[in-house]
Amino acid sequence: MTRVPLTQYPGMNRFVLDWLAGNPKATAFVPRNPETPKPRNNKAPIHAALVESNKHWGIFAREAIEKWQRGETVTLVAGQQVGFAGGPLYTLAKLATLIKMKRDFEAQGTPCTAFFWLATEDHDFDEVAQLNVPVSTLAPQKDVNRQLDLVCMRAIRGADGRAAVGSLPVPESLVTQVLALFDIPRPDWLRSGFNFRDSFAQLIASVAGSEVILVDALLPDLRRAGASLFGQIHARREEIQAALNARGEELKAAGYSEQIVPRDGDEYTLFYELDANNHRLPPAADRLPDAERISTSALTRPLLQDFVLRPDIFVGGPAEVAYYAQLSTLHDLLGVTMPRVALRGHALVAPKRITRMFERYEIDPTEVFSSPEALLTEREPQGVAKIHALKAEAKRELMKRIEQIGELSLPADHSLAGSIQRSIGHLEFHFEKLAERAIKGLVRKDRERFAAARELVATFYPDRHVQDRVVGWFAYWCVYGSHLLDRIVEEIEPDSDHFRIVEL
Repeated sequence: MTRVPLTQYPGMNRFVLDWLAGNPKATAFVPRNPETPKPRNNKAPIHAALVESNKHWGIFAREAIEKWQRGETVTLVAGQQVGFAGGPLYTLAKLATLIKMKRDFEAQGTPCTAFFWLATEDHDFDEVAQLNVPVSTLAPQKDVNRQLDLVCMRAIRGADGRAAVGSLPVPESLVTQVLALFDIPRPDWLRSGFNFRDSFAQLIASVAGSEVILVDALLPDLRRAGASLFGQIHARREEIQAALNARGEELKAAGYSEQIVPRDGDEYTLFYELDANNHRLPPAADRLPDAERISTSALTRPLLQDFVLRPDIFVGGPAEVAYYAQLSTLHDLLGVTMPRVALRGHALVAPKRITRMFERYEIDPTEVFSSPEALLTEREPQGVAKIHALKAEAKRELMKRIEQIGELSLPADHSLAGSIQRSIGHLEFHFEKLAERAIKGLVRKDRERFAAARELVATFYPDRHVQDRVVGWFAYWCVYGSHLLDRIVEEIEPDSDHFRIVEL
């Protein structure tokens, strides 16, 4: 087990880092409240619909859902887009965080219900209809380019570019690619004609069992339960726009940026309307569609969740935590109780043979967020310094000779000035490239160490992206099965300012 500060995680949201550290500038927008909540009642009567929809996906949780409905349990909520084959690794990290928190509460004698919100109304087809597979997880005989970090499978966007993705069928081209790449029979969650919602939900059910209850964002009963909230948002939209603008200025004054910006620099998007084909369209300003035809935006989706499910704790990624910095002003305005906000646990995964390279080659985990050459350059300071010194010395000598050439030739032919300057530019470029190649050759002379650095970077920072943000967890699931989730649940730290590298 390796534990690393989130400050070392590339691209981590600055607001979230300040918030985790308890900086008053950040906690003024989203409080940090680690106290154990008490169960709340007054839930919307959607339990029957939840029971039936979950049973459809293979989750039999009537008793748990009815206990929640009676207000007998603490409520946890997280959510994610319904990505093909389960989406990126951080989706599994969210599930693991929910399961870990649920088990911890119950070990302390506090009954708990964990919900996972399926963001079926999103329309980002390109993000949903792809899967990145680490080349290292594929069998050696697979015909793939072994110089690549990832194999990317994706489907081409169809004509329904504005359609809510949850209702769209999973493209057969994606199914064909994944079955061929992993040499597996067609699983039930990839049945012909399945849409993204049902495919994702059934896969999650097969992985997490009944510990987590799934909530379809487009469930009609859920939408009807939110009708009064929708009506209030519509009636008070000018107040809401003003409150969001004021909050944006407050965030800016505190040194932060808005996570969600106004549309065309004018208004914040609050709703869309779903037409008969589930296309998301801007709603008419003078009327409110039926609740079942309303599609929430990134700003109003958490409000609907908090209004209907009344969660005690919301578990989100960095962007979602930052959403609440904007949203907390709307919770106050609309009288919606804001849950305690917790950051999902962050986990990267790798087989033992890879994680053991850290110790064997004395490589710090934070060093893998670069390139193999940059990682190893620091271990050759004398050689690298010598190359830079020789490059500088050679450039000085060459520039001196070019200057002498100019002194002799320019009086005779003034047109040579431009040629000389162009030649200097070319020579400087090639000097830099030569030095760069020399340094690469230097750090690669220890082939075993370089191969280890290459594999570490390819595993944790493929194509210069942090592993959990791009790599599909299904690739590791095909190798490790239930051990993958068990290990992440065991190691993950909910609401922590550190991330874990989990050894499989």
